[in-house]
Amino acid sequence: MSTSSDGRPLQVVILGDWLPFPYGMATTGRALLIARALLEAGVSVRVLSLQAFDRESLSPNAMVRGEYMGIPFEYACGTTLRHKSFAARRLIAAWGWANGALRLMQLRRRGLLDLVLLWFWTPRPAWRLCCFLALLQFLRVPVVREVDETPWSQRPDATALERLWSPLAGTAGALTISAELHAWAAAQYERRPGRRVIDVPILVDADEQRPGEYPSGDLLVVFAGSPAYRSTIRFIFAAMQEVWRTHSECRLVVTGSAPGDPKADWLRAEVREAGIGAHVDLVGYLSRPELLDLYARAHAMLIPLFDDQQSRARFPTKIGEYLAAARPVVTNSVGEIPLYFTDGLDAILCPPNDSVVFGRAVADLLSDPTRAAVIGRRGRAVAEAHFHYALHGETIARAFAEIAGTEISG
Repeated sequence: MSTSSDGRPLQVVILGDWLPFPYGMATTGRALLIARALLEAGVSVRVLSLQAFDRESLSPNAMVRGEYMGIPFEYACGTTLRHKSFAARRLIAAWGWANGALRLMQLRRRGLLDLVLLWFWTPRPAWRLCCFLALLQFLRVPVVREVDETPWSQRPDATALERLWSPLAGTAGALTISAELHAWAAAQYERRPGRRVIDVPILVDADEQRPGEYPSGDLLVVFAGSPAYRSTIRFIFAAMQEVWRTHSECRLVVTGSAPGDPKADWLRAEVREAGIGAHVDLVGYLSRPELLDLYARAHAMLIPLFDDQQSRARFPTKIGEYLAAARPVVTNSVGEIPLYFTDGLDAILCPPNDSVVFGRAVADLLSDPTRAAVIGRRGRAVAEAHFHYALHGETIARAFAEIAGTEISG
């Protein structure tokens, strides 16, 4: 267990700008699993979300403060929902930033803040990042930054200032999801002794799902995502043309596309214009039981990756959930994927950027359910061995304790 010199547990705050909690998509799921891993390793952890993220018609988050799975959480802005009025949203946002800063000072004064795990979404430099880093430096609280996407300095369109201004400036450590991001973070810290890079791959609660036999019903393949992944969904639509040549009855389910959500307008239009509405189900934000039931009924799970910087850096969290369902994953041999998986053994790995090959791989899998079932079971074994959240708790806790300068016992 990680403790301070006076015997109390290490106190960690996961600080998010627009982090829905406790219910949300991949980002929320990863934050929750890291919090659970820390908690089970003896760390006291809480979540402080600064801003409202959810739309009223879509939100499962109703409480502005509470406790979930033993993890206290609160919304500094006083609401979980984005207000319909622009002026009201600005006032609520201002209160979120100000009250969030006050809460951090209160927690520090009460001895409930030793380290911040920073969960800010900043594809570009942002004033809120600078302000909160300055505040935490003033409070003498070390900051570890979650890094699970290509940082702004590595984007192809980064400006000269963005290339010079490190996204890790002002931090004592980085928690990275891939080898690509580890190498980048290590290079950023090369001239800053004492900084730590902590490797934490995709995480899943492997005990949450108890998969049954491989399904024998109507053919169903799944992409669990959101309308934000335009290029990925368009690639899947192109790949499915190959599947429908030999398996015309197969249905594709795309999650995260709720009726009435303006972000999904392009997706509904694309399905309509392509004439594939009879083959595609666009479902909204499913409850957890509904999502797990969908996984259980699936014959294959799709997660295309591309030969680009973004795909090499990221490691989609959904892969962990796919694997835990014991259903075969079809993806591309990019970034972290070949480090953990072997094509045809525990996943199907296709060369990137070729929708025809990807689609034929899915079709071949659907034609051989015995092979698909074996690959699915072996994929789950990979998740249990590498991605179960509890495997990483002690490592993260010890690294955080060293950064915070506390003693480690147990």
